[in-house]
Amino acid sequence: MIALVAALSLNLAAPELPPLPPIRRDPQVTYVDRSGVVLGVRGGRYAPPVDLASLPAHVPAAFISIEDRRFYEHVGFDPMGIARAVVVGLEKGRPTQGASTITQQLARNLFLSSDRTIERKANELLYAVQMERTYSKRQILALYLSRVYFGSGAYGLEAASQRFFNKPAGKLSVREAAMLAAVLKSPTNYNPIEQPERSAQRTALVLDAMVETGASTPADRSRALAQAPRVWRQAAGASAQYFVDWLDGQTRRLVGTPKHDLVVETTLDLPLEAAAAEQAKAVVERYRGQAAAQAAVVSVDGAGRIRALVGGVDYDASVFNRAVQARRQPGSTFKPFVYAAALDKGVMPSDVIVDG
Repeated sequence: MIALVAALSLNLAAPELPPLPPIRRDPQVTYVDRSGVVLGVRGGRYAPPVDLASLPAHVPAAFISIEDRRFYEHVGFDPMGIARAVVVGLEKGRPTQGASTITQQLARNLFLSSDRTIERKANELLYAVQMERTYSKRQILALYLSRVYFGSGAYGLEAASQRFFNKPAGKLSVREAAMLAAVLKSPTNYNPIEQPERSAQRTALVLDAMVETGASTPADRSRALAQAPRVWRQAAGASAQYFVDWLDGQTRRLVGTPKHDLVVETTLDLPLEAAAAEQAKAVVERYRGQAAAQAAVVSVDGAGRIRALVGGVDYDASVFNRAVQARRQPGSTFKPFVYAAALDKGVMPSDVIVDG
């Protein structure tokens, strides 16, 4: 590996590097409620490249400080970082730290697998150098932040910000940005929902790195550590996912396979949806002793527009939509319709009807 790095360093001006494969991103369909609030996204899991201009400076700085502090200086790989990793690995007798730059991580994410082989690592280095020749640093960083996985089903910075903090990435605080940057080392081990203590420890390391790189001050670090951001255990629009799943099927039957990103405006009222979901959970809890385990709610307005649709009390545990997929005998619930039809035809409540 060191020999390959040396060869690359000596031949950066050579034009023989392999061409980059095309960067692919499947179209997404974004569903919004009647007020324009995003309910969910279906289709390709990757969002468009992050708009760096819309982010506070501390957000990208958190990722650069902990993942690749020489990002703006290197040409795709970091010889100093690789040498440091080799030395530490020799001292410990085993590999203890990675040396992949943000560009290398992106090259692996876009074009390669995660197999730990010399061949894959060599291709990663080659692609990283070629990416630096093809794209600007800001383009690479924007694409990187839109592709990395943060755990809990969130791919990309915007999805992670909405999932964990229920806010757009442009409103992330220093502490929140550091928490998300901390996740990347291991989305399982540093997930702020499942591993709050480990997340806090790693977040402190990110904040330290931001001070070391000049991205923030010791006072900024102290203020950030004093914060206690709310981390949402369940996505804010989790109950609406039953509705989004159902509507996504309708959308694809109507338009086929999307060729471009689409935004579908719906009639759902998210606050009403959330209230209906809470009521469904409350009813199940109240009657759990009577073997009640699930509930479903559908609410429509006078024009037949769906305002709330709850298919169950826990979408994460079961995506089966009891509001539209369950098939049950109507039983006595149909009697009012029969009686109404009979009264409309002139039958009196005192009449005796043979139902044999």
